[in-house]
Order: sequence, then C-alpha cells, then structure tokens
Amino acid sequence: MQKKWRSITLTTTIISLLLSSAPLYADTPARTDYQQSISAVELDQDVTLRLTNVLNKVAPEQQIQFTSVDKTIESMWQIKGTLTGKADAEFIQQYDPKKGRVESTTVYYKAEGLKQVLDPALQTGVSSFLKTFDTGNVFKPEALWRVYFPYQDNEPRNYWVIWGTNQSLEIDLDRNSQITARISTPISSANSKLTNQANRALKSLGITKMTAFDYVVKYKQGETEFSWIYRDDNDLNRVVIGAKTGKIWAVVNEFGKDWADDKDFAKTFAKPKLSKNQALTVAKAKASSLFGLNIKGYNVSIKNNEYTFTKKGASTLLGKINKKGKFYSWELIPTNGVRS
Repeated sequence: MQKKWRSITLTTTIISLLLSSAPLYADTPARTDYQQSISAVELDQDVTLRLTNVLNKVAPEQQIQFTSVDKTIESMWQIKGTLTGKADAEFIQQYDPKKGRVESTTVYYKAEGLKQVLDPALQTGVSSFLKTFDTGNVFKPEALWRVYFPYQDNEPRNYWVIWGTNQSLEIDLDRNSQITARISTPISSANSKLTNQANRALKSLGITKMTAFDYVVKYKQGETEFSWIYRDDNDLNRVVIGAKTGKIWAVVNEFGKDWADDKDFAKTFAKPKLSKNQALTVAKAKASSLFGLNIKGYNVSIKNNEYTFTKKGASTLLGKINKKGKFYSWELIPTNGVRS
C-alpha cells in the first residue's frame, strides 16, 4: 500500500489553545474579500482569518466550514473542516498559536473531484507524463490531496498528490509543476531478467546478511530519473536500475552497517579507515563490474565513511563503508544528472 514509499502523513498529536486570541507579536491578518468561512467551533477571529486565507489559496472558490478543534497539545492546534463548491472535501490544518501562523494544510478530495479542482494545464501535464510513464495504463486515481506545508524542511512543500492502490503521483508547484510518480509491483510480477540482475548486484557487495526483495517500484521524476527500484518492506536492501538503459545506478545493503550508535560511528570514522589508494583499488573493480565504469584518472575525497570518486567531465561514484572497511553502498551519479 501507500506505506511502501515516502507517503504524505499528518502529525495528529496536536493542539491546545492557551490564549483566546492570537499572540500580540503575531501579524494580524488583513481583512479580505475572500470566501467567508463558517465555524461550528469557537475560533478567534484573527485565527479564523489566517486559516481561511490559506484555504482560499490552496482551495479557491470553496465554501469553508470548520467542524472541530483539537486542543490536546498547547504548542499546536489541529483544526478540521469541510469544503463544498467545486468538489466536496475534508481538510486538516495545523496552527501554531505562539508563532501565529498556519503550519500545514491538507485538503482531501475524492478522485472524481480531480477535473473540478485541478487546473486544466496541470491535467494536461499529468496526461502527457503518464503516456511515457504508464504505458500499461495501470495508474488508477482513487484520491486527490492538496498539500501545503510552507515551513517544513524537506520538499515538496506545496503540491498536489494523486493516490491509487500502490501508486502515487506528485505535482510540485514550487518546482515548475514537476511531476514525480511511483507504481509498486509485487516482486512475483516483476521482470525476471531485471530481478535476477538486481539480486546479482546485491550479492556482489559481499554482505552476508540480506533480505529478499518484496516489490519493485517503477519511479519517474520529471526528466531527471526513470528507474526500477528493487527493495524490501523496510528498505534495507535496494537496487536501482534504469528503466530505459537497464543500467545499475545504485546498490545498497543497510545490513552492512555495523556501528553501535552515533558515538561509535564518530569514533570509528574520525580517521579514514581506507587510504585513498586502498579505496581506489576496491572501487576500480566495483565500478567496472557494477556500472561498467572505468575510473582511471579518478580522485577520491573522504568524509567519515563516505568515499567520493570524481573526475572532471565524468560520472561521480559514491561509496560507503562499515567498520570493517567493507563497502555496503555504491551509487553512480551521471554528469548530466539524468538516470534512466
């Protein structure tokens, strides 16, 4: 299901109201002519306007009704409600009363609302993308979310996501509507030739402990990556193979990690475990066998347990070692940044 990749989830441990009004140091929102909201719960007027203004940004021309406020946690409030108009929906917002700002907003539509609320240009972009990504026509939307997390560290922060069973498609509105899509397939239904290739690549790391692949993800991000990602449920073993070229791009076995904790890691890799010459010797064989790459003339830089092999105008090779000096992870980054 959707848990098998990086899913969009909301923290539901939230909310408590310390004050009956917004903090004095918070910017008071200006009165607007935005769609008015209806509240079935007690909310300060300024807070209501902040919540409403964000909703009008992510779901314009909709009638808003706030239905509940969770006051469990003082540092954050969780507000739920409904939208009606273009398409019926439910929403959850998180509001920080101390900072006086809306931390996150997620609107949940049913799949049939897609044509009503998704901009026509975005619909056209999705259709064009799926023609190259989903040639078997297996992508079937079941839900549509509009997500806005303006203050989170990771990306995307401002996007649409279309969900299906073991499928997702994101539209990153902050990155020129770049589309990223995933379709997960049980390993039993995967291409046997590619599966064998992935298994051989994983075994070649020489890490004794392994776990079987549970599924393969067909993954495409804009024009930068189009690949098959073989992995297990816990993402401990992973192999990335180009969907167009059939080339190996990454091989990882997390069972190769053998340090006890962060303190042990820092102590172990305070000084290089492998010299540059030792690392180049090992990398020469792996680069050739895994990636078909000749690293003659390459230099290597070392940071903690990471070894970066570079040569001007050539692909970059990244490797990570454990306490024994054995590489448990290899990844190839092409000069143009495109993996396919």
